[in-house]
Amino acid sequence: MCNFVWAVIVNAAVCSTVWGNGCCSPVTPKNLVPTETVPRAPLDEYRLDGSVVPSHYDIEIKPYFEDEPNKEPFTFDGSTTITVKAVAAGTGKIKLHTASLSILTASVMLKSNSAPVQLFNQSYDEETEVLTLNLRSVLLTNVDYLLSFNYVGRMEENMRGFYRSYFTVDRTKVWLGSTQFEQMEARRAFPCFDEPKFKATFALKINYKSSAYKAYSNTAALSVDAVGNGRSLVTFATTPVMSTYLLAFIVAPYELYGDDPVRILARPQAANQTEYGAREGLKLLKQLGHWIDYPFDQVPQIQRMYMAAVPDFAAGAMENWGLITYRESSLLYVPEEATSLQQQRIATIIAHELAHQWFGNLVTCEWWDATWLNEGFASYLEYFGTAAAEPAWELDQQFVVEKLHSAMQTDGWTSTHPMTSAVYTKAQAAAIFDNISYNKGAVVLRMMEHFLSNAVFKTALREYVQERAFTAARPDHLFSVLNRHNTEADGFMKPWTTQPGYPLVTVTGGLDGFTLTQARFLFNGTAGNGDETTWPLPITYATTGKEFDYTRPRFIASGKTFNIALPNASSVPYFILNNQQVGYYRVNYDGELWRKISTALRSDRFGGIHVANRAQIVDDLFNLARVDALSYGMALDILEYLKQETEYLPWLAASNGLNTLSLKVLAEDEELFTSHILDIFAEAYEHVKFQEPTSSERRVHTYLRRVVLEWSCRHGHETCSKMAVEEFERFRANPGAVKVHPDLRQVVYCEGVRKGSKDQFDFLLDRYRTTNVATEQQLTLFGLSCATQKGLVQQFMDLTSSVDVRSQDKATALSLLLGNPQALESAASYLITNHRRWSEAHDGYGSVGVAFKGILGRLKNPLVRDSIRAFAEGNKEVLGSATYAVIVDGLAEYDANLRFTVNHRDDIRGFLKTKAHNGAPPAQVAAINLMTVSLGLILLALRRW
Repeated sequence: MCNFVWAVIVNAAVCSTVWGNGCCSPVTPKNLVPTETVPRAPLDEYRLDGSVVPSHYDIEIKPYFEDEPNKEPFTFDGSTTITVKAVAAGTGKIKLHTASLSILTASVMLKSNSAPVQLFNQSYDEETEVLTLNLRSVLLTNVDYLLSFNYVGRMEENMRGFYRSYFTVDRTKVWLGSTQFEQMEARRAFPCFDEPKFKATFALKINYKSSAYKAYSNTAALSVDAVGNGRSLVTFATTPVMSTYLLAFIVAPYELYGDDPVRILARPQAANQTEYGAREGLKLLKQLGHWIDYPFDQVPQIQRMYMAAVPDFAAGAMENWGLITYRESSLLYVPEEATSLQQQRIATIIAHELAHQWFGNLVTCEWWDATWLNEGFASYLEYFGTAAAEPAWELDQQFVVEKLHSAMQTDGWTSTHPMTSAVYTKAQAAAIFDNISYNKGAVVLRMMEHFLSNAVFKTALREYVQERAFTAARPDHLFSVLNRHNTEADGFMKPWTTQPGYPLVTVTGGLDGFTLTQARFLFNGTAGNGDETTWPLPITYATTGKEFDYTRPRFIASGKTFNIALPNASSVPYFILNNQQVGYYRVNYDGELWRKISTALRSDRFGGIHVANRAQIVDDLFNLARVDALSYGMALDILEYLKQETEYLPWLAASNGLNTLSLKVLAEDEELFTSHILDIFAEAYEHVKFQEPTSSERRVHTYLRRVVLEWSCRHGHETCSKMAVEEFERFRANPGAVKVHPDLRQVVYCEGVRKGSKDQFDFLLDRYRTTNVATEQQLTLFGLSCATQKGLVQQFMDLTSSVDVRSQDKATALSLLLGNPQALESAASYLITNHRRWSEAHDGYGSVGVAFKGILGRLKNPLVRDSIRAFAEGNKEVLGSATYAVIVDGLAEYDANLRFTVNHRDDIRGFLKTKAHNGAPPAQVAAINLMTVSLGLILLALRRW
């Protein structure tokens, strides 16, 4: 599953790419709103005890999208019969899950002769969502029983369970129903044993209004029979043995596009956007099947793969077996309306979900405490599977910044958790679908691949899939297979999965070698933090350019301190640890070694230092300065080499670091910071220029141009700004005939609105409301968030609170605005005045707290801080204790940021002033309040779109 979460809004980690993958995922990362993770019931009550297990479900669903006799619209009738058996002697009760269903009848009978089993009573726990059926007699062990329910459910608009969505045709809503059952939402559609280890087969029937709708599910339709009243009953083939969260069905006026085995399911108005997804999906499905040596159709029940574009979808995509669901922007693609990075994003999301057909669907994590067994593998193949199909995209190198650096941002705090981490509640399970399970999981797998070698790693994973097919897995099952091929495998890998965080390795040079010392890296206190955790470190190093290709560890170092013997060590041109940053750790060096690295970076071809290691060095320097392991003056001086850098990865890492640094600059020093930005980006701008990509340029060069233009235009590069505004006005004057190249739209839309007035804003707003293409809607929303005038910022907030911005996109819209430093004061003022409207539009006052916390984390104006504090104190009862606590936490974050800024001002300002006195170009922006904040945060939310 590919995800976006509310949490990114208040996440301390920032990133700079837009429409890309990885950083701030996830994402990643599945929560849609902040949730309370503290259990309110005894922990064992959240889990089923396993005394009764299912083997098969017969389910019939009958949805209503409009008024029918005695039926409310957006409800559904359901009947479910579960074949179960008791595996523990003396079982006198059956426990299973249900949520938001009105159970009309419940019964138990012996399957062999239909003899009823009398119910004594039943009870339901709202907190654990467990329904308990107490029986008058105990069940026979290992004998099949039928557990039957009739019930009524509701299709909400919350994007959970069996929910409703819509698209518009001629301004009229056309309703549809779709499902999202991961992690624990199948219980909203039918009573079930809603844990991944309880695998069963599913036979589904859907009774639907065939005059207006069609129905789709995981497997092929066996029959469609008319049943009267304009309705039909479709019977789907029985599924493979699988977990409840993988069942899926859609009832919608959709059409299928493309040819078997991979077809796109979408609204008819998007027919012209389906070709790429079908073509790329087939390519990736074949590639992954070959890689795993287990073709997808080797599962008899799954002979075709439908991929559906759903208008409202909480996650980026969901891997339902045979019926993968996506946000429209994650699947639908029109070349003339989407950026190159959006295209890559779509391909990698498809690869991620297809990889789940093996890692997740065929072999499923037993419980969500080991989510990485699903998501880590899918995130690994998201990049390396796509890289095999699209080698020109250089995804194997992009992985370093997008996945590894992103994981480190999350994993560098004491609030992190191990990859394998205990969870019990729904909120805890949702929270673990994060940067750690996704990105760190993928990073540790990549590290394991280089430990074993690619061939051995692939062989071991093929064995793992074959042996665990159709069953649930624990990490030890994987470790056991790996150990067959290398007896040290689990000893190397397990600590990375069971311990939180990662190490900082400090290197000190000597005459005949180097001393390495490891200690846990923490943003809130690395030096002397008292944490004695150590990790088995894969050691590789390079002293010449040709050595960077050796990524298999020379040895595994354990303990806090160890030595590397190297004759004439003091005479090597440089010593760089962790070739191509395969190992999951940061590196600091003594002053002399940093001097040598700096000299090499400024020499011809960067001294042969690999591009991934240049990105590593850039990322480490920014973060070492952030934790006072290195002075900002020294870090920024070494980073001056970027003036000659021409590759995307180091600049992407630099963009991430500069985003965070911009928060550490006092308002009165921002003109100096702007001069610094224009100086270090000057040659990069001349390298990429404000121009459309050429057909022959590397894909990553196109991505580099986007980064450089964003920074240059935002900080007032005269030529950049002038050309962007001219392009915007040319488009605005004749939108029917003029198109802005997709790879320039991001900067053109933003700069056009930033430098424009209400006319420019309203023009782009109209395009946002009328476009039929989801990727273009992303770009226009980004452009609108660049507004600077108070009235326009508040108009953007009104937009975010309206139905024009779909529920799935509201958190994204706020995150975009939080990345605009000139909008923060206006946004705070709007929330103080319109908090009730915001709460109603964003699912409660928790969203108000999140918005204020996001503003406070980026704010530099004490008067605005004081107004937020006064609002919180005067409205405690309205806000509620939880939301009030979130705002108080944001106020504390403001104070902490200010302390950091004051404490480091002399160091940062001293470097910037020295540069200015040494001839750096003056700021080219006059009438702009450059409260520079994370450019990447503007783009943050869309990384998991």
